[in-house]
Amino acid sequence: MLVTVLGASGRTGRLLTRQLVYAGHEVRALTRHHDAAGLSGVGTTVIRGDASNEDDLRRVLKGAQAVVSVLGAQYSREQVRTYSGTARAITAVLGADGPARLVVTSSAILSAWRDPTMTWTERLVLTRAVERVGATLYDDMRRMEDIVATSGLDWTVMRPLGLTDMDASTRWAVAEDHIPGRSTSRRDLAAAIVDQLSRTDFVRKTAAVATTNESVGIAATIWREAVRPRLRRSPAPPARAPRGGAGSPR
Repeated sequence: MLVTVLGASGRTGRLLTRQLVYAGHEVRALTRHHDAAGLSGVGTTVIRGDASNEDDLRRVLKGAQAVVSVLGAQYSREQVRTYSGTARAITAVLGADGPARLVVTSSAILSAWRDPTMTWTERLVLTRAVERVGATLYDDMRRMEDIVATSGLDWTVMRPLGLTDMDASTRWAVAEDHIPGRSTSRRDLAAAIVDQLSRTDFVRKTAAVATTNESVGIAATIWREAVRPRLRRSPAPPARAPRGGAGSPR
């Protein structure tokens, strides 16, 4: 099967591309980044373009049997449009002359269900993440889900738990709408997406994905994936003038 991957140069996208090729699929990867080292190879064709541009999408979707989006956006106080903007472009092109099979990645945090085994502290951290740190990002994910769900395509929305990096020895499970757990390894999310391309029981449904034999705490995941990257991007405060000593004003 020829599969188009959007967001292939990201951490999940690279894992997904390799797993698709290993499973016998041919991959066409769309990326905006010039640094796509490691993507090109046997079974993979890399095409430069923007997933929100319909002309670029037509080029990369021509002849494909399925399209998978693992596009991501940074947490921000500003309005996020990455998910909904690309969803509109993708569904417009697919509805006109592209493949009918579409898999997109969202987040389990959008489900109203909460794992009853969560502690009070974990629930508080999760609530603060939705209301403050990731409010604009999750709002745009909801818009994306709505666009995809009304597209008329054979869609599946993948909802991982706290997305994180783990080693290769993990196991995963999938369930409709929600699933118990704390985290999902990127490798397991990629494996679950590959699995969806050969099954039909989650077509036009939301599939929650969890890593079942290892876990990373909710607070640790939010710190590593959301808070720490924002601190790195924040400009350093201006240096204060020294008091006294040689060269200082008197």
